[in-house]
Amino acid sequence: MIPQIMIKQHPAQMYLATARKQRQTKGYNCWSTLSIENYQEKTKDLGSLFLFNYQILAPHQKSTMLAQADCLYYILPLYGGIEYQNKLIATEKIEQIVSNKETSFEVSNPFDENMSFLQIGFKTNEPSLENKSLEFDFKEKNKLISLFKNNTANAFIAQFDGRKEVHYQLQNKENGIFVYIINGAFEFENRLLESGDALSLKETEDLEWESLSENAMLLLIEIPLA
Repeated sequence: MIPQIMIKQHPAQMYLATARKQRQTKGYNCWSTLSIENYQEKTKDLGSLFLFNYQILAPHQKSTMLAQADCLYYILPLYGGIEYQNKLIATEKIEQIVSNKETSFEVSNPFDENMSFLQIGFKTNEPSLENKSLEFDFKEKNKLISLFKNNTANAFIAQFDGRKEVHYQLQNKENGIFVYIINGAFEFENRLLESGDALSLKETEDLEWESLSENAMLLLIEIPLA
């Protein structure tokens, strides 16, 4: 009798790019991976993460974004730069915005071509957080590069060569993982993920994946679930 090898399956949920909710106005497009309206139902396994939007802003257009109370937001340009409070957030920069009350903030595209960015939101009332600009160096490939790290979440971005295998050890096995594919294709836990797809995982101590295309890019967030 040939012994069977048991492969442990970790609780996971896929968020396909084709299932994202799209909002469109003149000069603005937004694709939402997570559903704010059904937060408790759809994203209960993602800890404090409740908002993850990919957005495109046309040349010289503005967009007003609503902010909830006790929230932490990040704006990450992917292509081009975006203006926020009279300052330019360019590539290799990420803006941290702390919202203590219900309010709104405006971003604009000062350039002559489309720009794209991610907007990420967490529910938190961590008192040590403050508004600030963070920088990261994206010149090294095949390596997770830190975007931000605090008690709310720990986020990384990375770009990989094709057929590159990677291993990630969680800082705390009680935490969860959220992965978003910015560009290209990857294999995660025997699951194919392509541009715009996302995956959440819990009850795992480590994570392995393989990039299936050249210059494949992803964002990984480790989030406390307690």
